[in-house]
Amino acid sequence: MTQTVQHAQHIVKEPCQKRSRDSQERILKAAEALIRSKGFEALTTAEVVRKSKTSIGTLYARFSDKTALLHAVQNRVQEREETCIRRQMAKVDWDALTLEECVRRLVEIKQIATKDNHRLFEAFVVHGATDPVLRAQGYQHKAVIEDLEVEKLMRHAAEFGHADPETAARVASRLAQAAQEEYVQRSLSGVSFPPNAPPDLLLGKLADVIIAYLKTPPVSADLAEPGQASPESEGEAVAG
Repeated sequence: MTQTVQHAQHIVKEPCQKRSRDSQERILKAAEALIRSKGFEALTTAEVVRKSKTSIGTLYARFSDKTALLHAVQNRVQEREETCIRRQMAKVDWDALTLEECVRRLVEIKQIATKDNHRLFEAFVVHGATDPVLRAQGYQHKAVIEDLEVEKLMRHAAEFGHADPETAARVASRLAQAAQEEYVQRSLSGVSFPPNAPPDLLLGKLADVIIAYLKTPPVSADLAEPGQASPESEGEAVAG
């Protein structure tokens, strides 16, 4: 981990003294716990100070405002997810797996790494729409995870039904990211859905969808309806 995390106008410096490091850790843990349980809108500096048993002065010495605190929480959560994914991947003998087993294991690992992070993820996605720092950190994190997953998938490139296996592997990784965002936004929307199509339906079928996509050759442009883009061309657009 770098000693200084800098994005736009927000800078968070790692404290040198143990007491300062401990208080910063308590602040970040308290902020993360509040977002996880109640959402970002319920996060207040007063509540963070109360839960972390610190002081307003200590909080503002490290974080200029609530937004800067959210940036630090996002960085913390994403680093933890990346560490978890790398650790879980290291336990698997990937060369011994079939394509289907590889995909299912990757989906399982991502679900393990992001378990119970729905409200945190919602805060990052929703506020990232207008916050360039959150958005940049989010895309950097997704790029790291995508590269890790693509490396595993490309071991089965010969089984793909696509002329450009790497592009197909990247689309497959992004399908998983899109499904996670869909689940979070739908499940936390407060809108009821038909019981036969719950918000987590896509997550439950995600591995099947990715396997089918990777193994099925795209429809030839010659066979597509006039004016209709082939799935391969659409996939290339997504990958871009």
